[in-house]
Amino acid sequence: MQQTTEKKDPFINSSIIISDNAITYCNYTNYSFNSIDTVSLIEEKDLSELILMNPIYENTKLIVANSPGLFVPQALFNEKNLKTYYENFDYLKETDVLKIDITKNHLNSVVYKTSSNIEKIKNTYFSDLSQFNYLTILYDFLLTKIKNNDEKRLFVNIQKDSFDIFLFYGKNLQLANRYPNKGPDSFFYFLFFIIEKNELIQNDFSINFLGKYSFFTKYYQGVQVYHNKIDYILPENSLKKNIPPTPFLIDLHANYFRNS
Repeated sequence: MQQTTEKKDPFINSSIIISDNAITYCNYTNYSFNSIDTVSLIEEKDLSELILMNPIYENTKLIVANSPGLFVPQALFNEKNLKTYYENFDYLKETDVLKIDITKNHLNSVVYKTSSNIEKIKNTYFSDLSQFNYLTILYDFLLTKIKNNDEKRLFVNIQKDSFDIFLFYGKNLQLANRYPNKGPDSFFYFLFFIIEKNELIQNDFSINFLGKYSFFTKYYQGVQVYHNKIDYILPENSLKKNIPPTPFLIDLHANYFRNS
């Protein structure tokens, strides 16, 4: 289990992000990327360096970023139907464990799965930390960026192996989903399919990319050919070279949490 310390600086926030192939520790000054060897993690051989070299506080967040979250309106949510909700949304293995987040505005429950391996990692190393799905973190953040209750906004979070799309009418969430990132052409297909399906009129809504990264330049340029109202959330980023699995989550600490 992790060694937690008392948080003394109110502006320091840290998280441990678990993705499919890595554990990333990040705070408002830096991040450290650690590739996952599942077998050695379970055998308690791999995370000692991460735990010893990085301060882990009682309020350090454990963010699960390897699976999508299903948004269910809180008014309609029934925990007895948890498995049914998720099986209609995504594949569920017998060994997967279902978890529930509640968004800060208490309007949505976010149902997501964690693998048995991630459960073992959490219980072995991070049992005292609060756990969240990364889409819950993104949703709570995006609500702080919406000021106009009449505006239609499409938020796009491109990651190394996947991308997420949120569609808001004002502060009302219309869609939240994750798709595999198989390159720009696949991305354009899903993005414009969503635009067409939701009958969004060209330039009558804004497309907001979460972060601006050189390794996704082709994605941005391709969208600009067809759409003029484009914006970038946190356009100044700290990630200049190699692409981590979850670039915007890391940048969120460097640019936003320290000012919140």
